Amino acid sequence: MVQKLAGVLALLLLLAPAALAQGTPLLHGYDETTQEYEYATFGVYPNGKDGEDAPVLWRVLGWGVPAEDDVISKGNYPKRTDKKYANRDELTQENEDVCLLMTEYIIDTVLYHPERDEIDEPGLDYADTYIRNVLCTDVLNTIFTREEQAVLVEMPGRGLLSLPSRRGELFSRSYGFVEEDFVALTSRCTTGTPYAFSRGLRRISGNSWYWTTDWRAPGRRWIVGDNGHISVSGLDREGGIRPICYVRTDMLRITGGDGTIDNPYQLAVK
Repeated sequence: MVQKLAGVLALLLLLAPAALAQGTPLLHGYDETTQEYEYATFGVYPNGKDGEDAPVLWRVLGWGVPAEDDVISKGNYPKRTDKKYANRDELTQENEDVCLLMTEYIIDTVLYHPERDEIDEPGLDYADTYIRNVLCTDVLNTIFTREEQAVLVEMPGRGLLSLPSRRGELFSRSYGFVEEDFVALTSRCTTGTPYAFSRGLRRISGNSWYWTTDWRAPGRRWIVGDNGHISVSGLDREGGIRPICYVRTDMLRITGGDGTIDNPYQLAVK
């Protein structure tokens, strides 16, 4: 009997770590109490000034699912007074493992669109812009292998890889941001990689500005300025890109790191 009990106890001890791991999220995201983020690497992209590849460093923002109307387009902007947030969409069993990542740095500089839409023309939605096409083809295929792309969640109207949305991701308090436009905000600030600067990214007080998805007015789009405020720019110019993606964490594993910016988690497909 004693020998049998000892065997059962040994089996329970073996199963305990696995059971515990099942109930523990792979990633946690922004901690509102400590105001700290988790970090992870996933995929590769040119990083050095001469185009040398390096793992892409992502800031783990938290749990959420991409929604149909997170992007502000000409069709909904004039009527839109409510504040719709990507992470406030209902989590269902199908998307409870979805986590939002945003690159820690501006990784490249891209033209938003070669021509401005004019006041008497139909507004150009993000889905039809040059920058969206570049992100969803060249940039996506450079960062991720086909196997890695399989863990990404499609963003309606945006694709598997996107710019952040002003009133989606960038206005979310649970991601460490605030619901304000022309206010400096450190958590939205960033700088570029050596590769991005070699491509013409402008440096302003050590930081740089980057594009959002959102329509502001004919010929103009919302951007995030060098000090983290939400501002405006003409769309027929090049600017920084700081991509986001939603990943299925149930399809990923951690192969190393501790989640800090200096020793980020290393993510890999299961």
